[in-house]
Amino acid sequence: MKKFAIDVTIRQFHKRGEDICGDATKVVHTPDSTIIVVSDGLGSGVKANVLGTLTVEIACGLFGGELSLREIVETLIATLPVCKWRNIAYSTFSIVRIYDTGQVTVAEYDTPGIIHIKGGSRPEMVGGSLYEICGKSIRESHFKMLPGDMLVLYSDGIVYAGVGEGLPMGWQEEGIFGYVGQIAPFLSGDCEQLADMVAHRAQEYWAERPGDDGTVLVAKYRRARHATILTGPPSDPVLVPKMIRDFISRKGRKIVSGGTTSHLVANFLKKRLDMDPEFMDSDLPPSGNIDGIDLVTEGILTLSRATEYLRRGIPKGKRDAATALLDIVMDADGITIIVGTARNPAHQNTGLPESIFLRRTVVEELAAELRSRGKEVELIYY
Repeated sequence: MKKFAIDVTIRQFHKRGEDICGDATKVVHTPDSTIIVVSDGLGSGVKANVLGTLTVEIACGLFGGELSLREIVETLIATLPVCKWRNIAYSTFSIVRIYDTGQVTVAEYDTPGIIHIKGGSRPEMVGGSLYEICGKSIRESHFKMLPGDMLVLYSDGIVYAGVGEGLPMGWQEEGIFGYVGQIAPFLSGDCEQLADMVAHRAQEYWAERPGDDGTVLVAKYRRARHATILTGPPSDPVLVPKMIRDFISRKGRKIVSGGTTSHLVANFLKKRLDMDPEFMDSDLPPSGNIDGIDLVTEGILTLSRATEYLRRGIPKGKRDAATALLDIVMDADGITIIVGTARNPAHQNTGLPESIFLRRTVVEELAAELRSRGKEVELIYY
């Protein structure tokens, strides 16, 4: 499981009179890093969006090969069209790669500077060195982030906010830097709130009538959050102590899913297993309480319902054991599911499709849904 994770928050607005933002962003997770690309298409509206989207898609696609960042930038510069009348690129870009170790590499082409907020409160402008590719000046940076650090990227629509609305030269990078330095110490590292406030201030300077597309992206490097689900007794009763020790020893929040499993854990820990009255009126079996365990639920039905909610969405106002389970796992970056493979006698001769009661099938379907949402999932069978 990864030890560190990246939170990314994006806020955008479009130029007045347009229906779509001309800036484009894309975030891609690789086994050892997170790649962030922000592009500002020339002009505004649909045409600019197409150009920006083309840029971010090409850039992210190139990371699929064994190319260095410089080789990717060179390929991108050579590929992107240039306006023959104005001799400028149809789109500009910033490419940021944050490795799980915290090491960061950045390549910027004709974009505003990036702010590095150290410890969540101390902003610095990211420095770098210039080099030339295909006649274009590229700024390259290398530095390290520590847990709690954030990066703030923004487009020209933020820099020039207020032009024609009382700020002759717009907000400018110095103004943005000063504002971030003013508010960051009071936000406790909340990247969503930081992005909201910067974008909102830019729109205020535009008097809510933006003269350009605006994008604010905030990325936070933090320690990964983990959760572990234990469901089902092991195939051999002799393995019960080993399985429960494995479960208890893992970091992060813990869920026990299954009636028999709950009793095994309670007995092993010498703790009481009590019924939780919170979801008594739900159509799912109610949850329980074991001291030291974050959530105790019934097994197959609850796990199946959680998978269904991921596929189809949670009905408005719905609260049950499955939503409580999803609250925990969706907040985690890495999820370990420890699966006991003993066959449950209660699931025999029911007349219902056998697949409903195959714990392994249910768990693997849940794992697939979680992985599709960017979660790292590990399955361990006993």
